[in-house]
Amino acid sequence: MVAKFFLGIRLPKELEKECEAWRRKFRAPRTVAHITLIPPFGWESEETDLLKLLKETVQGIKPFLVQGCGLGSFGRRVLFVNVELNEDFKTAQDQLAKALERAGIPRERRPYRPHITLATRLTPQQFDRYQKETAGFSPEYAFECNSISLFCFSPEGRWVETAKLAL
Repeated sequence: MVAKFFLGIRLPKELEKECEAWRRKFRAPRTVAHITLIPPFGWESEETDLLKLLKETVQGIKPFLVQGCGLGSFGRRVLFVNVELNEDFKTAQDQLAKALERAGIPRERRPYRPHITLATRLTPQQFDRYQKETAGFSPEYAFECNSISLFCFSPEGRWVETAKLAL
């Protein structure tokens, strides 16, 4: 059986709480607010094999700064909090993608654009409404990322954090 996973960065509690309030208001998927590093992928081997690969990979990644401010969107379908992609952040994401690629997981074709999703799969009307509602919301934040989280798609149909890997 193929299990589904993704890699992400958990947010500091205050930022997570703030983003989660908007996500619940906009009925975003129930996954905890996060920054995706590697989008969902299928893994056919044991989860322990994936964890071993990831633990070996993160040994070569040092903690890095995550920062951003304001909101952005992907067209009129997704509304998100901006995340800046600095060199250390990009290197960390690239090392994880390369390790998974060597294990048979193809890289995402789109360029990597980190963000914190607030609302997704929007109609044009929802997008316009949500954009107006968030007009006064312009989060500004900076924190050190010192761990990567592994999320697994559960039998109950939710993404659940199953491991936290220290950098």
